[in-house]
Amino acid sequence: MLKRLWRAFVPAKPCCLVGEGGKVYSEANIVNMQGDKNLISIGRSSHVQAELLTFAHGGCIEVGDECFIGVDTRIWSASSIHIGDRVLISHQVNIFDNQTHPVLASKRHAHFKTIFSSGHPGSIDLGERPVIIEDDVWVGCGAIILRGVHIGRGAIVGAGSVVTKNVAPWTVVAGNPAELIREIPEGER
Repeated sequence: MLKRLWRAFVPAKPCCLVGEGGKVYSEANIVNMQGDKNLISIGRSSHVQAELLTFAHGGCIEVGDECFIGVDTRIWSASSIHIGDRVLISHQVNIFDNQTHPVLASKRHAHFKTIFSSGHPGSIDLGERPVIIEDDVWVGCGAIILRGVHIGRGAIVGAGSVVTKNVAPWTVVAGNPAELIREIPEGER
């Protein structure tokens, strides 16, 4: 029910920029708590079926050209998340550039109470660290990419992987935590 109500209000106020030929599908959920449409941009010919969210205290999401972001994927930014060109992000992927709540239990509880009493706070430390996903990356279904991670060009993240550290270009990583499986040879690039 809440998703339907939110979607009903989204068209009344532009909440992101979409390049020529880009499409945000009806199952997508764009949540721009700062209200600045320039903070969420979707490139030319990109297709988004996911939730893109920027927090009230900060955040920026850039999706490059000719990308696909699947259903039930969540990309939540309190700092910055940059997604290059021709990136394929499957279904049920989670990408966070922050911890989403404070680590200290008392601050975490206070944060939770604030969200439900007056909304997300305009000032809070969530341990933000930017995420960068370079061109031609493929992220498999159910993967999780955590704050501060840089995924190099052409890399493949296996389904269900939890990426906690940088991924070199033209490599395949998988597992929890994600580890190097193999390098992608020149002929497969």
